[in-house]
Amino acid sequence: MYMKKRSLFLVAVLSLTLALGGVFGCGSKEPAAGSAPDKAKEGPAIKISSKTFTEAALLGTMTLQYMEELGYPVENKMGLGELAVIRPALTSGQIDLYWEYTGTGVLNLMEHEPVFDADESYKLIKDWDAKNGIAWLDYAPLNDTYGIVVRSDIAEKYNLKTTSDYVALVKKGEGLKFVGFPEWEGRADGLPAFEKVYDFKMPKNDYVNVAMGLNYETLANKKGDLALAFTTEPRIVTDKLVMLEDDKKAFPVYNAAPVVRQEIVDAYPTLAEDLKKLSSVLDTKTITELNMQVDVEKKSIEEVSTTFLKSKQLLK
Repeated sequence: MYMKKRSLFLVAVLSLTLALGGVFGCGSKEPAAGSAPDKAKEGPAIKISSKTFTEAALLGTMTLQYMEELGYPVENKMGLGELAVIRPALTSGQIDLYWEYTGTGVLNLMEHEPVFDADESYKLIKDWDAKNGIAWLDYAPLNDTYGIVVRSDIAEKYNLKTTSDYVALVKKGEGLKFVGFPEWEGRADGLPAFEKVYDFKMPKNDYVNVAMGLNYETLANKKGDLALAFTTEPRIVTDKLVMLEDDKKAFPVYNAAPVVRQEIVDAYPTLAEDLKKLSSVLDTKTITELNMQVDVEKKSIEEVSTTFLKSKQLLK
């Protein structure tokens, strides 16, 4: 079963911090100074949270800043924890809103088999969670899942754009080194499923097994030509790698969406449409570049969030 991959080892520690009152900046946040009085919205305070890894923190911070700009009464509960911590906090009312991934909902909450279509995955978890009093608002185009990346020189040499392009080369006998992880090679929903969807067999001599995280170094050292990667990793940008289109949909979809307690949605009829304006501008390329600004360029999450929202005219 696919799991969100970052910071899972923090769950136990973060569970304890939740019991002690939360982590990161969990204090209340008043409407922005200078907001027009008629801009403020009347209703219950909205406690906005996030998971702890960079991408999740960016999504949460953008939501907090944007909603504050619109006059919603918000409280900052950023960085609460991973799924085992943040989901119970949502369903119990300790928080009201955070961003979750459709694939995580389908696989980990519903315990459903992987789904490879974005709309189908979203509808499944949205309908399932409605009975829990949780609303999944419109999902963003960004898809944080597995993908195949190629060194730019290899992509140019063979004119590689889709995964099918790569498979066609394998079937012709072209010896391209594919970098993967041991756990992915043996999993039913890993390499075997990938081979089945694309109707080919990975040559054993061309499969390079490395520990997760060493895939980029292996490509950089030219000990591999292609590699399994996560689609929103900053090194795709910094290393100038080419992400192949998963044209036959071998990897489950993980679109990010705001998940909100239904009573908050009921209290604010404009909330869904307002957040759609944010989610609609967050595609895979955009979030990857924003992740890079934080993880590689070492900018603060608040700075990156503010600059991006201003560039999209979602913040003054």
